Amino acid sequence: MKILEWIVNFLGFCLAKMPHRVFLWHVKGLGWLMQKLDNRRWKDAQTNLDFIYGDTMSQEEKQAIIKRCYCNFAFVLLESVRVSYIPFDVLNARFDFIDEHFILDALQKDGSAVLVSAHYGYWEAMATVLPPRYHWCNMASLGRLTPFDSINKMIISRRELQNVKFIDKKGAFKHLLKLYANKNALVGILVDQNISENEGVWVEFFGKKATHTTIASVISRRFEVGIVPVLIGMNDDYTHFEVRFYPPIYCQKGQDSHQDILEATQAQARVIEEAIRENPKHWFWFHKRWKSAYNSLYS
Repeated sequence: MKILEWIVNFLGFCLAKMPHRVFLWHVKGLGWLMQKLDNRRWKDAQTNLDFIYGDTMSQEEKQAIIKRCYCNFAFVLLESVRVSYIPFDVLNARFDFIDEHFILDALQKDGSAVLVSAHYGYWEAMATVLPPRYHWCNMASLGRLTPFDSINKMIISRRELQNVKFIDKKGAFKHLLKLYANKNALVGILVDQNISENEGVWVEFFGKKATHTTIASVISRRFEVGIVPVLIGMNDDYTHFEVRFYPPIYCQKGQDSHQDILEATQAQARVIEEAIRENPKHWFWFHKRWKSAYNSLYS
């Protein structure tokens, strides 16, 4: 619906023009409202934290993390609405890049690479601040669409602001094969959500069984390119962000392809787990991450 697009664009323009302290009031207000109205996500986050940390983390600490999750969610939503109205030089100045040589070395060595990340911090910035830095690459971003065309159009338009092709996860593999058949391919994939058993492999995540997508591992093995994890942390008032890259993971080409893919996929899960353990308030604890292995956990 055009009217929805106009409303969202007007809201984004207003949010981009207001002082940051006023924008922060909107973020905190929306986060508080979601806490009050969205009981399901609170319960799922509480379940996840109890499942992983048990009595090693106090209830007060767990509640503080959940409240922060709501604020982070509100920030990502509102920032995504207004980002197209923020000059790129202003936006880029808010980011620090840590160990960027990992991705640059991988691209120089292999010609292409796969970026893997998680719903951690300001994850949506992968599609806005990274493309201009690697402008020689053919960049794409995998994502899931909604049942609503008008919302999908806005999702795609914002993901493609910096000439990043949006690829729907449903049926994505054929598009990825075509992209990586040429050099200078760089695709970003979020790999921390639960999927069905037949879509991925079982890994250990926080010492528990969880399903994990193998897309990055399959691409790495087939095209001999590195998988570079990247996570974007943020400070308490959402004024500054840290884009941290990790050493490339390579899927080996041995005689047992399943084992090769499993090892590379487990390595991705391990990097993400370590980052979350270091800063648990940055992760999106609302997902039913362990549902496939422990379905009754969320009943």
